[in-house]
Amino acid sequence: MSRDSEPQKRLLPDWDPRIWGGVLLTALWILGGVVYIASAGGWGFFSHDADTIGGFLEGFFAPVAFLWLVLGLFLQQEEIARNRDEMERSNLLSEQQARAMEEAALTARQQAFFLIADNVRRQTGNLLGAMLASEGSAPDEEMERRWLTHAAGDYEFFPRLLVERYEMLRDEQFGIVNGGKSLFFGTPNRKGLTEEYIRSFRRLLRQARECDQDFSILATVLQAPHGVVYSGMLQHMPAESAWVTLLQDPGSASGPDADVVGRWDVDVMAGVRWEVSTRRVEGEIATDPAAARVITLARDGDRLVATAQSQLASPQAETVAVRGRALFLRFLVPFPILMTAVVDGDRMHGHTETGQGELFRFAATRSNQEQ
Repeated sequence: MSRDSEPQKRLLPDWDPRIWGGVLLTALWILGGVVYIASAGGWGFFSHDADTIGGFLEGFFAPVAFLWLVLGLFLQQEEIARNRDEMERSNLLSEQQARAMEEAALTARQQAFFLIADNVRRQTGNLLGAMLASEGSAPDEEMERRWLTHAAGDYEFFPRLLVERYEMLRDEQFGIVNGGKSLFFGTPNRKGLTEEYIRSFRRLLRQARECDQDFSILATVLQAPHGVVYSGMLQHMPAESAWVTLLQDPGSASGPDADVVGRWDVDVMAGVRWEVSTRRVEGEIATDPAAARVITLARDGDRLVATAQSQLASPQAETVAVRGRALFLRFLVPFPILMTAVVDGDRMHGHTETGQGELFRFAATRSNQEQ
């Protein structure tokens, strides 16, 4: 069969029985008209004037025109319905393809994340190994054995060793590693290693959020020894390290100290995806009762004290520090919550950090300033 006959073959099913019926009725009607004209006068019919012949033909073909008008209306409705069904199928197919592409892209991001995570685990393991070596708590032979274990691919060896070592020093009430401050920030060298660890792990947490739909990957990262060590670092991070590693504008931590005393009304920025404990909230997180509504800073002698008020609790900050226009607050509830902000007169803006990474960003306005 030739290719020219294929379009004709595809068109045959489109011939609705009503079309055949219309053709048959039209042919019978015309045949009846011819018989009528032949019986009524034959060729003498054409001897009439043009108006008479035109009026006859107009009346004769009016039923035929109405018939095809009705048939065309029905056929058009069916064609519209077919087009609508075809568009729905096409849209459904497009949605399926879009979902498949999204899933493929998500899978690709997750695979890339696992490769990056492996490199970060190795890098942060190196940092912890150097930190433990600088502490000098183990003989050289023992440290060499530890480095060989790490080099063999057990990148969680050093963080696991650190977690096991300081587990006995945890405060039973708050879970704080009492000896962690000396280890993490006791010397300039260890302080620099800790700050680099925090930067690397924060980037890893950000990438985990971008490829994690149900927080399962993020939870795995946080519950691993590397994540436990990261949380311990945040528990003891001094303000100067927080301004270097967490503040978006480290240069603001210079110049005369800003006046931060007063009541600050906090507006939590919307559209942030976050998680507290095992509960996830999306969208307007300002409606969540755990989000701080008011932060009050006051002076108690020579030191600053801060209290965050929400619908759930009003914890007092464990650490308050100001340098230049930079503000640092740390709450233990019982996990560490760090707030870093840049103060500009009666306004401040910043973000809140936990062991899970950035929790939310906020802006605050001072509504009452103590004298």
